[in-house]
Amino acid sequence: MLLIAMLCLGLGLAFSCATGDDDDAGGDDTGADDDAVDDDTADDDAADDDSADDDASGNLTWQDPPSGDYMTLEDAKAYCDNLSFDGHDDWRLPTISELRSLIRGCDATVTGGACNVTDECLDSSCWNDPCGGCEYLAGPGSGGAYWPDGMSGAIDWYWSSSPVAGQGNFAWNVSFSYGLVNNCNVDYVGSARCVRP
Repeated sequence: MLLIAMLCLGLGLAFSCATGDDDDAGGDDTGADDDAVDDDTADDDAADDDSADDDASGNLTWQDPPSGDYMTLEDAKAYCDNLSFDGHDDWRLPTISELRSLIRGCDATVTGGACNVTDECLDSSCWNDPCGGCEYLAGPGSGGAYWPDGMSGAIDWYWSSSPVAGQGNFAWNVSFSYGLVNNCNVDYVGSARCVRP
């Protein structure tokens, strides 16, 4: 899988990263359950709410679980823009720096890690070896995902809204099975986890 992701980055080869549908939605017609992850304080998994809090994302609230559908970048943006979830309708697709703030357990790609791809560095030359991630499914999340423990969803790659600078047909994404930061053609299908504000 890492080799395929690297080929996608370096050669822009066409492939589908989708592996299946992990949606067990209930309570809405968006393909997602009615809970969200608030990322504004350290590790709060209280039984009286459906949130997991974390400092790394600042005051962002994450859709959890995300959509179980795989979609192109355009469809992922439209999905988030039109999402009415957990009593809010101001959801959007995260930037690459915001999406990276969810990475846990892979020192090279966590926020502030050695991977150079951020909102301030979106050119393909920003990708460096540390962006290649870590061992497959060895993160702290359920099933080995490289996201916060308690977060749910398909352990797959997720779109960011950040295009590769100068390459409008490519956008940055994160594979949470490796903690990998990569980019793919916007017509490929991946997962979407929306964020607010």
